[in-house]
Amino acid sequence: MPKRKTARKRAVKKPKFRPSFGYPLIIFLLLCAGVYLVVWTLRADAQDILVTAAIKGPAITSPATITSPATGTHFSAVPVDVTGTCPPNAAYVEIFRNNFMSGSAICSGSSTFAMQTDLFPGQNDLTAHSFNVTDDEGPVSSIVTAFYDALPLPAQTPNSPSTPAIQIVSNPLALKTSFVYKGYYVGQEVDWPLEISGGNNPYAFNIDWGDGNNSVISRKNGGVFNVKHTYKSSGGYKGSYTIKVQASDTDGNYAYMQFFVIVNTKQSESLIGNIYSKPPPTLGSLKNWLLVAWPVYLLLIMMTLTYKLGEREEFIVLKKRNLLRR
Repeated sequence: MPKRKTARKRAVKKPKFRPSFGYPLIIFLLLCAGVYLVVWTLRADAQDILVTAAIKGPAITSPATITSPATGTHFSAVPVDVTGTCPPNAAYVEIFRNNFMSGSAICSGSSTFAMQTDLFPGQNDLTAHSFNVTDDEGPVSSIVTAFYDALPLPAQTPNSPSTPAIQIVSNPLALKTSFVYKGYYVGQEVDWPLEISGGNNPYAFNIDWGDGNNSVISRKNGGVFNVKHTYKSSGGYKGSYTIKVQASDTDGNYAYMQFFVIVNTKQSESLIGNIYSKPPPTLGSLKNWLLVAWPVYLLLIMMTLTYKLGEREEFIVLKKRNLLRR
């Protein structure tokens, strides 16, 4: 007698639930990055609104004049004194050497300025850029050419080859800052950006704050950093203090920077205007950083979505062709 066929039900193993944290985590991180970028974008826009909403000061229609040094002057030591006259409506001037900002000086009540500047070895084309109280620039001064003979000319003998008097530095030590005509109150912390580059690290800095106090700091590497100080009293003309920064590297090379800040009591605010509400200067633009960050962020989103959609499309094709394991 034939055996009776009986249907056997194969036990079907239910797939175990395996939580996947890959894509949710990636999406969460992208959302966090998006919120971070939005906050910084709004912050940058707010700074722009603060600047563009300010009432413009009287325009500068004529350039400043550099009266000293005279064109063709040679120097064997730095820094050197630069003096000149300010045009009408100018609050301060910035001295540039070879298109490199070297420092700032306030325009005095007699419409003159005086500051010290560093020089590059060799030829230096000096220009004075004039600005009003809202940091609007006027015409640039005529060029004054000065020379820095970094090394003295050695004694020559009849048989010795000629030796140049100027030391050629392939990677000179450079000190930078960004400047705005900004006021601080007595007791308020001054926070100012500087940038050091070139030379051989580590670096040492001596900062003369102009009120009898000095700060000595060091940095292992180059880049942007901030120096801070609090003044206990108002400064000189219009409450100004002249700040002098000297930087040096391990090879004994020096770089010099001079600028000024306005410090007054709160009762003097009406005499100065709205310079106390200005944002502090910055080295490097937040807008430029955002111009890079937003495309990178959008690219990461597109890559994530493309990968996910491609994986889904591959799953659909394999399912239609019955190539998936059951």
